[in-house]
Amino acid sequence: AISGQSRILASFQGVAGHAGTVGMDLRRDPLPAAAEIVLSAENLARQTPGLLATVGSIEATPGASNVIPGQVRFSLDVRHSDDAVRNEAVRGLERRAREIGATRTLGVEWRIAREHPAVHCDGPLTSRLASAVAATGQRVELLPSGAGHDAVVMSEALPVAMLFVRCAGGVSHHPAESVATSDVAVAIDVLERFISALPDERHR
Repeated sequence: AISGQSRILASFQGVAGHAGTVGMDLRRDPLPAAAEIVLSAENLARQTPGLLATVGSIEATPGASNVIPGQVRFSLDVRHSDDAVRNEAVRGLERRAREIGATRTLGVEWRIAREHPAVHCDGPLTSRLASAVAATGQRVELLPSGAGHDAVVMSEALPVAMLFVRCAGGVSHHPAESVATSDVAVAIDVLERFISALPDERHR
C-alpha cells in the first residue's frame, strides 16, 4: 500500500516575557509544551509498527534569545498504510496536545491541513510483480510506501502496483539518493518479465 497521510498545523499560545525577570513558576512558556508533543509523537511512532510521525517545521515567536516565547507554531506529519491506525494516532496526539496545554495553562490550536487516505495496491498485479521478481532469483520483499506517488492519482482510474529499487543507505527523495547500476538492471529485467506476462487485452 501507499501510506495515508495527515498533515497538521498546530500551535501553543502562552505569554511572552523577559528571560531575566519572569520567574520559572510564573511562566506560560509554549516552547517546552511543543517539546513535549514532539517527543510524544516520536514515542508513539516508535511504539506503533509502521507508524511515521514527523515534526518538520517549528517556529517560536518573537524569536529573541532573551525572550520567553509567546507562541510556538509547528507542523506534524503522520503516516501509516492502515488509515484506522493513522487516524487513531492523530486523535491520540491531539488529546495529548490539549492535555499539555491545560497542564501548562496554554492555548492550543490543532488543524488538519491535508489528509490523504492510504491507497492499496492491486492484489493480482502485485502477485504478478512478485512472480517477476522471484523469476530473476531475487528475494521478494513486500513493503508499504511511506511517500506519495503518481500511483495515488492513477489508482482512481486503474489498478496499480509498485516496484522499488533499493537506495544506498536507505536515502530517498533527497539529493544524496543513489542506486547501483546492477540494481537498475535487475529492475529492468523484472519489469520486462512483468509486462511480458500480462494478458493481451486485444484477444479478450
